[in-house]
Amino acid sequence: MGKKRVLIADDDLDVLEVIKAILEHEGFQVSTARDGEQAFKLLRKHMFNAVILDVVMPKVTGTKLLHLMRKSSKFRDTPVMLLTGRNAVEEESSVKLANDFLTKPFNTRDLIKRVKMLAEGLPANVQQPPNPHPVPSRK
Repeated sequence: MGKKRVLIADDDLDVLEVIKAILEHEGFQVSTARDGEQAFKLLRKHMFNAVILDVVMPKVTGTKLLHLMRKSSKFRDTPVMLLTGRNAVEEESSVKLANDFLTKPFNTRDLIKRVKMLAEGLPANVQQPPNPHPVPSRK
């Protein structure tokens, strides 16, 4: 099976390049966009296993693009992670539409783990369920 494709959209070139380098090192095929409009053009051109959208971008914001994706039968099921410098509660309606969100600054290992899970179609921000067979305590 080929490399998993990830689209990253962020207007901060430094953040964009860092995430791209991290994910390429992990074996992903990465495409980048500097704004939501450019990201939407790439979405229409290629299929992606996961999309990372900065919330605040020029032209079309990440939240606006996420809303457009969820209304489209073609992109409705594409896993999306919102990347934000804000408290996620401020973007509550968009967070509910996203599969995951990550606040800047972020932990590199956490980013990698979450993107791998999203690209595989697994929930990334859901805590592990409790062990169905817990070890009984010895009192």
